[in-house]
Formats: sequence, C-alpha cells, structure tokens
Amino acid sequence: MLCLTVMLLLRFASSFTQQSGMPVPTLLRHVAARHVTSSSILETDDTVVELKRGNQLVTLVGTAHLSKASNEQVTKIIETKQPDRVMIELDPSRLKRIGIPSAEDIGLPYATVEDIQVPLQDDDKLPKPWWTPLQDLLLSGFSKVGRILLTGMYDSMGDTVDQMGGGEFLAAIEAAKKTSSCEKIVLGDRDSLLTMKRAAELAMRSGDPLGVMVRLSEVNEAEIDELRQRVLEQEPDKAQDKSYMTKATIEVLKADTEVRNRIFERLEKDVPEFSRAFISERDYIMAEAIQRELSSGAKHVVGVVGLAHVPGIAANLQSTWINEKTQ
Repeated sequence: MLCLTVMLLLRFASSFTQQSGMPVPTLLRHVAARHVTSSSILETDDTVVELKRGNQLVTLVGTAHLSKASNEQVTKIIETKQPDRVMIELDPSRLKRIGIPSAEDIGLPYATVEDIQVPLQDDDKLPKPWWTPLQDLLLSGFSKVGRILLTGMYDSMGDTVDQMGGGEFLAAIEAAKKTSSCEKIVLGDRDSLLTMKRAAELAMRSGDPLGVMVRLSEVNEAEIDELRQRVLEQEPDKAQDKSYMTKATIEVLKADTEVRNRIFERLEKDVPEFSRAFISERDYIMAEAIQRELSSGAKHVVGVVGLAHVPGIAANLQSTWINEKTQ
C-alpha cells in the first residue's frame, strides 16, 4: 500500500501539468482571499491587506506567481511603504531558483523559520504504526523526486509565459535593498521538501490516497477548464497559443475574487489534506515569522506571499493579537 501510494503521488505530480497547465502548488497558490474582517484592518483590496496593532503595521501583498503585474506591484509597494522588514514566501533552499546562491548572498541580514512548529492536531497525536520509519524514508524520497519534477514544471511554465517563477520574491529583495529603511529579509516559509512530505503523509493518513489524488485532479480540471472557456470567449483565436492562454488564466485568477473564493472553498472542502499541507500550515508559520519580527520591535512588515496565503496569515495574526489582549 505504501509503495503504491508513493508511485501514485509521483505519477500525479508528473501528469498534473499536462492536464491543466498548472502544477499542484501553483493552483493552490493562485487561489485565495477568504474574506477577513476586523477593526485592525486599515484597508483591503483584492490583493493587499493592511493590519495595524498600535503603532505597528503589517502589509500583506498577495501575488500571482509568474505574473509580471505582481512583480511590479511588489516593487512599488515596498518602495512606497518603506518597511523595516520584508517577509517572503521562500525558504533558504529555494533561493537558488531566483538566482541567489544562498541566504548569505541576499545582501541584507536575514532570518529563517526552521524552529517554528505547527501546532499538533488530534490526528497528529495518534499512536504511530510500526512501519512509520519505513514510511518516513519512502516519503522523504518521494519529496525529493517530486520537487525535481515540480521544478521542471515551473521552468517549463516560466519559459511559456516568459517569466521567472518566484520573480516577485526577487523583486521584493531587490526593492528592500534599495530602501534606506529595510533592516532584514525574513525567509518565512517551511522547507518545500517538508511540505511535500507532509502532503503525502496526510494523503496516506486519509486511508484513501488514490481518492485524494482523484479529487484534487477533478477540482483542478473543472476549474481550469472553466477559466479557459472564459478566456476563449474573449479571444477565440488564441486557443492554440499556449503562452497567451497560460498568462490569461493566471491574470483571471489574480483579478477575479469570486473565482478565487470558489476555487479555494472547493479545495478546502474536497481536498483538505492538500489544503492543510500546502496552505493552512504554512499560513501559520509565515504569520508566526511576522509576529516574531513585530515582537522584536519591527514597526512595519511587508509580507510578499501567494494570494492563497493572505487570508490565513491575516487571521492567524489577528488571533494572536486578540489572545495577547485577553492575557
């Protein structure tokens, strides 16, 4: 059963882009914007949320990966806001993907989040079966192979739309370096290998790993097909232009709040295992990374993250601030 699960996950990762034009994490990162309401929010639009606590400010910038418009928006916001911290949705191992050899080469002081642990849920506290060490070994292997496959997919998509995957994070770093105010870059995301391993672990724990793959594929195919049809209604002669169709689909996801909400709700309902690993747990980690900077005296933190993470990060921060008031 374990070997079958690993093979199914690998097969799914390699075939997903052929079906939809977007690998799993890309779709998850493009969907977003659960509605967030609180008196601590200063302003919101489809992609930017600002939260204030006393004299401290957090600006969350939701991006669509592989979007030139997102890259330009990130640069403009950092140049305008002049924050003293910038948190980006990357871990040190992914810096090479944006042309930075290591964290030491960022050009500013930096912080990482390896020590931030996601709170255990009830199913995490259940006794471990005897084969857990073998499972961990196999899933670690899957994670490494899966990351190689997904990296190849992102490279292919980037070539198609003439954009570098993660370009908005490089834009954030470069803009931060040009300001006189930014003191630190925070690499606020969990290691991607751990996230992929966690997703596989939760799929197996469900007792129906093949069903998890099928449900995720069904959500992806249905939603992407609908988006493609919307694009084709406007530009029917572009059906065979892969670059145009990919760019247009990304921009529809970025621009249409209703579409993003619907996709996110379907993922959360139909595929909670992947939503939990790829979104919810990472929301918590990135929120904690921001909170740590605020606790150390930061006045203004700009967080540059995929659109899917904005509402969860905002909700986690607000929850922390409410708990602080009641203690």
